[in-house]
Amino acid sequence: MERPESILIKNGLLLTMQGEGVGSIPDGAVAIQDGEIVAVGKTHRVEPQHRDAEVVIDAQGKAVLPGFVDGHIHTGLSILRGLAQDVPEIEWMLKTLAPFTPHIEARHQVAGSRLGVLEALKAGTTTFGEIGGNMAPLVEQVFLPMGVRANVANTINQIGPDSRPDPHKPYVFYEDVGEEKLRRALELVDRFDGADGGRITVMFAPHGADMMDTSLLLRVREEALSRGKLIHIHVAQGGREEIQMRLRYGKTTVQYLDELGYLDGHLIAAHCHQTTDQEVQLLAKKGVRYASCPASIAGIDGITPPLGLYLASGGPHATLGSDQAPGNGHHNMLVEMKVAALLNKTRHRDPTVLPAWKTLRLATVEGARTLGLGDRVGSLEPGKRADIVLLDLKKPHMAPLVLEPFCNVAPNIVYSARGDEVTHVLVDGRLLVEEGVVKTVDEGRVVEEAQRAGAEVAGRGAQAFLEGDGWLAREAKRGLY
Repeated sequence: MERPESILIKNGLLLTMQGEGVGSIPDGAVAIQDGEIVAVGKTHRVEPQHRDAEVVIDAQGKAVLPGFVDGHIHTGLSILRGLAQDVPEIEWMLKTLAPFTPHIEARHQVAGSRLGVLEALKAGTTTFGEIGGNMAPLVEQVFLPMGVRANVANTINQIGPDSRPDPHKPYVFYEDVGEEKLRRALELVDRFDGADGGRITVMFAPHGADMMDTSLLLRVREEALSRGKLIHIHVAQGGREEIQMRLRYGKTTVQYLDELGYLDGHLIAAHCHQTTDQEVQLLAKKGVRYASCPASIAGIDGITPPLGLYLASGGPHATLGSDQAPGNGHHNMLVEMKVAALLNKTRHRDPTVLPAWKTLRLATVEGARTLGLGDRVGSLEPGKRADIVLLDLKKPHMAPLVLEPFCNVAPNIVYSARGDEVTHVLVDGRLLVEEGVVKTVDEGRVVEEAQRAGAEVAGRGAQAFLEGDGWLAREAKRGLY
């Protein structure tokens, strides 16, 4: 869609994310020129120089803040929402997802991704840290036309159809599979990195240390570093991975990666919930970036990931991620912020862990920095790209708004917002959501296509799911669903 030459957002309560906190500016304004923020401040100071903007948005009664960053997400799995939850991760991957995933074609993945991006965008997410098996169709058919920002990667592994007959035996690796996936990952970088003026960027994503041999894992690192790219990998993501690492290497994932020299500031480690406290402290000390997905891991492993501990240990960069809809049911960063804050408080038995201002920063400026995009987005300040979300503070569950003794907007967003407060979303200065309606797709059609895709994949995998006789299948056989 076309981008207005100039935009003025005025009379809003700005949460700029400048400084150490949320950087609130009551009665503030943001001026945008050609997709770039050029002025931020009080309305009476900004408006006189920008009153002739092509588009003027009156944000009276609204919060204005940077768009949310979803740092670890798999939107293509959205068509399996509700079919893989309430189970340990060892069953989630091999007994709930596995019966269905062989039946997911590229068209199904695209339909699921459109649904996931639609859901996330309506709740204020502007940046997607997406990794998956075949990202090219999603970039081409979803992220680019829907107008969102994405930092993507193709997952690289050596896993074939017959690789995992028994989680208690070493997986069978296929070198040819790994070579093909590495080739496609390199092709993704060459084809899409920097697309649409930098709105799309590309990383490298070895799927997990348990899903490929040491040689390929090191080659991926070499390819990434030679191109100046970050590496996004699942780390210590449950009992299944722990079993595989012990069988093959006799050590934990963190120990193994440390010995390989993998633990440094080039690495984004997702999940990390099957770790010791000492290992989390090591990740922080080594400068590893952390993508925490508390709702997903709570739903499929019953564990709170160690986000609070990582931050308390001096971890430099962290982001929140919604992960995948089959596990936690959503791609909504407003929900994810609340879950992250509450679960980490209970993990540490300390209500001061992850206060609202810090949690909101993790979903904006600190999330952007974790994905290597901190110089472009994440805060409202001149020179940044205009990725901005507006939330209606007049909703009953968002009231009252008070400014003394402190501004209560950040707590109300983190603990009370649901997503229906979002009125406007801009990405790169383009107005993607206006009065709650996404302008780059037909919302009804997206839902209808996802419905057809989900029903088709579920039908194809139903027999294998029931024959797998996992916990969820047994509950279904009992008629409890």
